[in-house]
This record gives sequence, C-alpha cells and structure tokens, in this order.
Amino acid sequence: MKKIIAALTAVLMMTIFFAGCNDPLSKQNVAAGTTSAATEATENTNATVDSNKTYEDNLKGLEELFVDKGYMTIAEDKSNVTEMDASLIGAKEGNRYKANYNNAEVLIELYAFDADNLEDAAKDVINSVKEKGQFQIMNLDPVNAYLSDNGKYLMVYTDKSNPEKDSDNDKRKQEVIETFKAFPNHK
Repeated sequence: MKKIIAALTAVLMMTIFFAGCNDPLSKQNVAAGTTSAATEATENTNATVDSNKTYEDNLKGLEELFVDKGYMTIAEDKSNVTEMDASLIGAKEGNRYKANYNNAEVLIELYAFDADNLEDAAKDVINSVKEKGQFQIMNLDPVNAYLSDNGKYLMVYTDKSNPEKDSDNDKRKQEVIETFKAFPNHK
C-alpha cells in the first residue's frame, strides 16, 4: 500500500512539474480543467461598445475593452486569468485569458510595454514581431504575435481549433486583432 501511495505521489508531482514547464511565461499554473463559466467568453459577435466610452491607455483598459466587446470574460474568481512573467519579453505586465468561441478554446495573451523605457529584451521582441509577425524566447518555437499601432501592447491570440481561412473563428480572430491594434481607440 505504501508503494502505491508513493507511486501516485510521484506521478502527481511529475504532472505538476511538467505542467509548469509548458509555458515559460506563466507565473502560475491554472488547473487544466476549469469550469465553463470561467472559460466561456460570450459568443455574441454583435456585442456593442459605447463609442463615446473611453478606456484607460493601460493593460486594464485593454482588458475592459475586450470584455465589453465580448472577446473574453473574467471569472469572478479569476480562474481563467493567468498572470504572465512579462519580464521575459521585456514587458512590464501581462496576462493570459482563457475563453471559448464556437466550442474552441481560445487563449488571449495581452502584454504592456513601457514605451518610453524599453529594455533590450522588449526591443528584440518588438522588432521581431514587426519584421516577422512572431517572436521567440529561450529555445522554444516562435510565437505569432501582434503589436498595437501605438507600440505599447503585444497580443498573442491562439484559437486551438486552428480555424480555416474565412471561417467564423478566423473572422473573429481578425476582428479581435483589428480592435487590439487600434487600442486605445475603438470602433
């Protein structure tokens, strides 16, 4: 019996260890299974935003716009939000948000840079995204990313369904990218 408990404990510890290795930017690991309330963003693409409403020109304002547009929700317990180690890309802060769209898991990572005081890591990431549309950290695969028009924000948008061009999910992705790029202005 002791051997079984020891084996189960070892498996659990290895699972936790390897889960932490999957995302080098993640400061914390959110349990793999989350409630649908925590991960479901509204699927209403007709969400309207008051065009007179202003959003603060910071990560919180960008988050608020995305929630108002229905791209994501924030669970009351924030179980669908992971604070990221933004310093790895030279950003001052960043979060990853889990959502669903058309029954596909969508991850939206938003990062804010101090545009007046960019670190070398930030300059490298920003230049790479401008030139290639992606960046790479450590020896991991390159990550597709988008910069806001004002250069203060970076977004990684991952639709795990790998949508085909012109599908509903692809159109949603393009809408999110367009909104992101224009921030803090919006339509």
